[in-house]
Amino acid sequence: MIPLWLWIRVEEQGKRRLALPVPVFLVWLLLGALLLLLLPLVLLAALLSWPWGWGKPLLQMYFHIFVLIGALSGLTLDIDTREQGKITRILLK
Repeated sequence: MIPLWLWIRVEEQGKRRLALPVPVFLVWLLLGALLLLLLPLVLLAALLSWPWGWGKPLLQMYFHIFVLIGALSGLTLDIDTREQGKITRILLK
């Protein structure tokens, strides 16, 4: 499943938490359109470079981009600052 929202949460001890939702589905629409536009060029490059052994890895790389985007769902990054006691958490949902 492709993550649709990016949540940035900042927590500081003794203070209020801040949560900022960022809609990343707009980015996925633009990225999808770009990948669709590049598909004929990637296929042509793979066809032309097939005799030298670069065609198959090029096609695999192109399709692994979609696998990578799908695997981003549920990714959590925790960033701790020891000096100020802040915790920044980045979630892809």
